[in-house]
Amino acid sequence: MVRRAAGVVALFLVFAAPARAGTLGLAEVRGSDGALIGRAASGAYAYPSDGSVLRIGSSRATAARVELKDVSMFNGRVTVDRLVVPARGLKGARIEGLVVDGTGYVVGPNALISLGGGSYIVALQEAVSPGRTGSGLVALRAYVADPSVGLAPGTQLLVGMARAAHSAAATSDAAALLGLPQLPAAQASLAGVPTFLPREDVPLPDLPTNTLGGQAVALAYQFLGVPYVWGGSTPSGFDCSGLTMYVYRQLGIKLGHYTGFQYYEGRHVPRDQLEPGDLLFFHANSAGVPQHEGMYIGNGSFIHAPHTGDVVRTASLYDTRYALSYVGAVRPYAAGASSSALPTWTSASG
Repeated sequence: MVRRAAGVVALFLVFAAPARAGTLGLAEVRGSDGALIGRAASGAYAYPSDGSVLRIGSSRATAARVELKDVSMFNGRVTVDRLVVPARGLKGARIEGLVVDGTGYVVGPNALISLGGGSYIVALQEAVSPGRTGSGLVALRAYVADPSVGLAPGTQLLVGMARAAHSAAATSDAAALLGLPQLPAAQASLAGVPTFLPREDVPLPDLPTNTLGGQAVALAYQFLGVPYVWGGSTPSGFDCSGLTMYVYRQLGIKLGHYTGFQYYEGRHVPRDQLEPGDLLFFHANSAGVPQHEGMYIGNGSFIHAPHTGDVVRTASLYDTRYALSYVGAVRPYAAGASSSALPTWTSASG
């Protein structure tokens, strides 16, 4: 049986200057703190030595592309015959023979497939750096939330990385963050990114502290000035859904780490009934799934982690960028909130 998983995830990437072909791993295993656990060079690869987590039959990187064959992850739960990742862009990118838990998939860019328990894989994940040219691609990114797969929660597998194909160029002080959450803020920051705001000098708005929503906003204000880190979900660095997930987790509310998940994790609220702590969603893709989110503060303002190269900050709903791209709002702690971190459909965005 072959299912088509629609590509509906839009995520971001911090770009360093391209490195010499092969100096970056064709595949990497990263811990929850972003530390490198394992890295595949050209040829065959197994992690650990028995290949139970990741096995690659063969791989090679040229200046034009990265190619991997006979890939297996998580004791064969995920298998792929062949992955092709161009050095830049999507043209020519292919995932052939993808099978997940016995089901075959033909996937488009940024398609997401659940592995259960909050774990998932994202296929052909194109990551664009706002304000900069070019893009990078990861053929398969697996995120582990369930320790039953044999890895600590937060571990990621990045398999088929376009950056391994880039030709030689000058080095850069910018960190290559390719999908790594929870990196130290100093490493996550780029030259020119605003430094941390003095949080003690940022007055809190008038909030109803007797509500979960008001408490959520008060918590979120503690992170003003924290750098945006794609995939980040700790005070070292946040992406948009990572910020809201982290804040509500402190209040006992479990949310998934994708905008597309969180849009379904609560009761939808009309715009004229917004309250502090409501989650606001923007920039719907062609399938109607929002690609960005923030947390409502009150009086038309919200707090969010905007994009690569920026920091957690406040913004206005009346700003044209957000007024014209507004999708809707969700109250994640209201009655009727979903008990599952994953919606029932196969592919999602965040």
